[in-house]
Amino acid sequence: MIYEELLELKRYRRESRGFEGKDLNPRMFDFQHDIVKWSLRKGSSAIFADTGLGKTIMQLSWSEKVHEHTNKPVLILAPLAVAKQTENDGMKKYGIKVKYVSSQGEVVNGVNITNYDKLHKFDTTAFSGIALDESSILKSFTGKTTNYLIEAFEATPFKLCCTATPSPNDYTELGTTAEFLGVMRRSEMLAEFFINDITSGTGWRLK
Repeated sequence: MIYEELLELKRYRRESRGFEGKDLNPRMFDFQHDIVKWSLRKGSSAIFADTGLGKTIMQLSWSEKVHEHTNKPVLILAPLAVAKQTENDGMKKYGIKVKYVSSQGEVVNGVNITNYDKLHKFDTTAFSGIALDESSILKSFTGKTTNYLIEAFEATPFKLCCTATPSPNDYTELGTTAEFLGVMRRSEMLAEFFINDITSGTGWRLK
């Protein structure tokens, strides 16, 4: 066996569990269309898109299609200042109806958005999809919010993490994002792909 074949055998694969997105928002550029289609097909995924690349329209398009596919409400969690702006931009800029809600009683069978600190006012089991705007909030893995998000949406069928400021070399953010998305637990990710090199003082490093 050649070395490349050995690496292929060790390659980690996760089966897609989503659906084929059709008739996506025509306001998207081709690359945005491809990313959203891929994300819908995966079922649970992350979109790390730099500022100016259209994270908002991709996030809203994903949420709209998940709602249409499941005929159940979808929730977007966002920072306070972002939530209302996304509601306003949804229909005006992108032709996607999104409602800002403050509690479960205001939820509509469509795309809903609220801010992170109101999450305790919602029945998270009522949603078929959850999208985290500014998902880098997950990097604080010992934080109350991070643990609550992971537990609250553990059984949610469709999940999306969106951020323009990911830390690609931050094993904590990689691990908590993977755990939220249901790919693998942070501890499993560390054991599978990292070595704790405490002797050199570098901490965790890729195998």
